[in-house]
Amino acid sequence: MTIFFLLSLKLSAQNDTIFFNSAWKTTVKDSAVYYRLKPVKIKTKKAIGRKIQYVDSLYVIKDYYVKNNTLQFEGYTKDTEGNNNVGKAKWYKEDGTVLYSRDFSKPAPGTFRVPSPPITYINYSIVDKSLLTAGYEFCLDCQTPKKLFLGLGYGVTNSYNGQYYGLPDLHLSYNVSILFAKIGTTHKNSYLLGGLTLMNFIDLGFGYSLPYTPDKAPAFEGFTMSLNLRFTRNRKVYSQFIGY
Repeated sequence: MTIFFLLSLKLSAQNDTIFFNSAWKTTVKDSAVYYRLKPVKIKTKKAIGRKIQYVDSLYVIKDYYVKNNTLQFEGYTKDTEGNNNVGKAKWYKEDGTVLYSRDFSKPAPGTFRVPSPPITYINYSIVDKSLLTAGYEFCLDCQTPKKLFLGLGYGVTNSYNGQYYGLPDLHLSYNVSILFAKIGTTHKNSYLLGGLTLMNFIDLGFGYSLPYTPDKAPAFEGFTMSLNLRFTRNRKVYSQFIGY
């Protein structure tokens, strides 16, 4: 009975082990260079310290060298094959020292991450005259509570002696918790704002506008107040009160 039990354990262990050759193709044990134990599941927040939308658990992937049974790789993935990595991962040499490490929540070195889908924004600001601007923002960093927005838009001024002016807008807004700081420019003026944000949906700011040519309308020189609204289906844009 004891022999039967030990044989059962051995067969179970073999069935739970995947063997790979030097090209990481599955193979038999006798020609294997690496092997992987059956991945186990762990809660996402426990694994990487944060939640991922629609992903309750991750698989723990551990690969070993057949030669000496030392760890070759460790990390977390969304799939049992280990193709969709999440969070921090490490690769090791045969002597156990770290060969390479990477955080998969950040872009790989030398690569460019495509920004998340654009956010529609509407902004109303007033100095000596009012300015209504609308356009799109891109969330350059939406993986953490600290948000960095790059905005491109177009605004129309209030009447200057019956004449209206169009102003293209370019800005950066850095939102942290309930505060934000914003710097921007048009072809007529630059501005700097700071203030309060409500869940990154409403930014209410106060700052200063400096014209490039103060002798030409529209000047927009002096202290300014601003109200900014964001509209998007990307829930990562908003703070945790909306469902971050």
